[in-house]
Amino acid sequence: MKIKRISTQKKNNERFNIYIERDGKEEYAFAVDVDILIKYNLERDKEIDDDFVKEVLTAEEEQKAYRLSLNHLSYRMRATSEVETHLIEKEMPEHAIKHAIQRLTEQKYIDDQQFALAYTATKKATTPQGPGRIRRDLAALKIKKEYIDEALRQFSEEEELEKVVKFLRQKQKELARRSVRELKQKLQQTLMQRGFSSEVTQQAFQIVFEEVEVDAEEEAALYQARKYYPKYHKLEPFAREQKTKQALVRKGFPYAVVASVLEQVKQEEEEGI
Repeated sequence: MKIKRISTQKKNNERFNIYIERDGKEEYAFAVDVDILIKYNLERDKEIDDDFVKEVLTAEEEQKAYRLSLNHLSYRMRATSEVETHLIEKEMPEHAIKHAIQRLTEQKYIDDQQFALAYTATKKATTPQGPGRIRRDLAALKIKKEYIDEALRQFSEEEELEKVVKFLRQKQKELARRSVRELKQKLQQTLMQRGFSSEVTQQAFQIVFEEVEVDAEEEAALYQARKYYPKYHKLEPFAREQKTKQALVRKGFPYAVVASVLEQVKQEEEEGI
């Protein structure tokens, strides 16, 4: 058989439809990318056979995977695993995926080492995430451990501490309504989820919460007592006091502080304040 006609596709002038002559009649055979057209010297009246067509179509699949990858990479830098996942979702055959990844790697369009460095720098500058979270994210993207270790060396312990201290100082205002213990527990969990080390977190707590005055704890306890004591107004006086004390102690306030603010709230109620 031979190529009878070649036409440019209407929606993409870099793709061509190939028509062959079979038994004296013209019929559509396949479509190829312009690079495949040139590589295999596809032209009118060229004699071709089934093995040749199979080779061309294999190359066409590889070219398609490559083109899809380039488009995927045009939006942002990506890890190798992200490109592979994208091609799998596009139902590209395994040989085409391997070919595309090899070609892109040789051309430096994908480079997991550089990706890890860029990803870490971006996350460090623009998000409240710590090195532990960044490490987990990079590992999930199948980045090699040595690349992750290298990238995280740019996240110094001093920078990590600075981030945590800044975060804790922003949250200090919550002491107006929470006990120091309750707030610490909440913030420790948040910082752990964000990937900050326990050593740095404890150091930051020492720096920030040493600045907290006792008055702040008493003020927060008083706020809570004013909320809980009226809530139990239907109970007997003793039961009402016990319920209020239990609620405040569960929130982390020291018993001595609870007892003191409860007396103040009782007096306020008696005086109609």
